[in-house]
Amino acid sequence: MRSLNAMELLTVWEQGLSQPLLQRALILLAVALPESEPEELTGMSIGRRDRHLLRLRERLFGPQLVNTSVCPVCSERIEWVNQVSDLLIPQDLYQASANRFTIDVDEYKLCVRLPNSLDIAAVIGNPDTESAQRQLLTRCVLNVERSGECLTVERLPDPIIDVVIQQIELLDPQAEIRIDLKCPACAHRWDALFDIAGLLWSELNDWAEHMLQTVHRLASGYGWSERDILELSPVRRQLYLGMLGT
Repeated sequence: MRSLNAMELLTVWEQGLSQPLLQRALILLAVALPESEPEELTGMSIGRRDRHLLRLRERLFGPQLVNTSVCPVCSERIEWVNQVSDLLIPQDLYQASANRFTIDVDEYKLCVRLPNSLDIAAVIGNPDTESAQRQLLTRCVLNVERSGECLTVERLPDPIIDVVIQQIELLDPQAEIRIDLKCPACAHRWDALFDIAGLLWSELNDWAEHMLQTVHRLASGYGWSERDILELSPVRRQLYLGMLGT
């Protein structure tokens, strides 16, 4: 994974402004992993994709993550802090797993692939959780047989669906990271889903807006071009801002 300079980051931010969050994540990865083909990026399992996003976030903004959540009981907003390393699933778990796998349970034999960004994009607008889950499985369960007879996902009983979901979670553990939280106001405890794509874009947006303000001030004060300013190190940009008294 390569590091991104200020000009590249601003370009990625501009390209992603009109895009949904999933597309923004893929735009970021495409620049950070230039050796990967677009089909490879969209075909990555959600967990593998999020591993790359976590590593990219660490390169861009450091190892410490600061996030916020709202208590579901009293609506108190709380802040929590983690290290990126705390959230990364060990690499060997992924080296040992494949994107496609088979399940043999009872009389059923299934060929399944792990969900990717395109699958999530296809179901994200479905407000019904159970319906969305079935829609996702329809995309990811490639073949179903029972005693030699080919079946559709719609005919799978709930216990078999539960087995498929459990196996997906086992083989793609980075895909759903939950943080145990406790509300300081009412002492309610819950687990919050950690969304690296949303957090990274929010941080990038804050950085880009601040950087544009910096460019404006330095260009107004010194007459420099945007490229000249972005090519300066962060330390030198800050020192020049200080000389302007801003």
